[in-house]
Amino acid sequence: MVFKSPSVIKVEKFLIDNNKNIKVIQLNETARSAREAAQSLNTEEGSIVKSLLFNIKCKNKDNPVMAFIAGDKQGNEKTIQLASGFEGKLARPNAEYVKKYTGFSIGGVSPLTISKKIPILIDLSLNRFNLLWASAGHTHWVFSSSFKTLIKLTNGQVI
Repeated sequence: MVFKSPSVIKVEKFLIDNNKNIKVIQLNETARSAREAAQSLNTEEGSIVKSLLFNIKCKNKDNPVMAFIAGDKQGNEKTIQLASGFEGKLARPNAEYVKKYTGFSIGGVSPLTISKKIPILIDLSLNRFNLLWASAGHTHWVFSSSFKTLIKLTNGQVI
């Protein structure tokens, strides 16, 4: 049994405050990747929300951008950069950068509680599924949501 970490408790509190119908659930297996999560939940890989942080560096300034992408897709970096509104070089940051800007460790980045200062982009292809699954802040904890609810909870821009 994996106990609720402070990150999971933070996500759970956010859900209680913003949508009383969504609960975090514990998985028996790890969900470090979309494939592992889909296997643990016995669902399609595409219904897993991958939370990917990018950095667009411009004039030595970091500009983090969060993208929520369907588990069976890869993010189009050009589209992500254009939708972010930032100019510069887009890169995948290291684990320390991800933790600094999201508050979560890689493999457990939740789409919830991300700073409102970070642009949030949501993959339109996620709307293929009635039920989406996303990390609740730890590799063994997840929550489910509809596409519309994910948009509402994250205040993300659909691309």
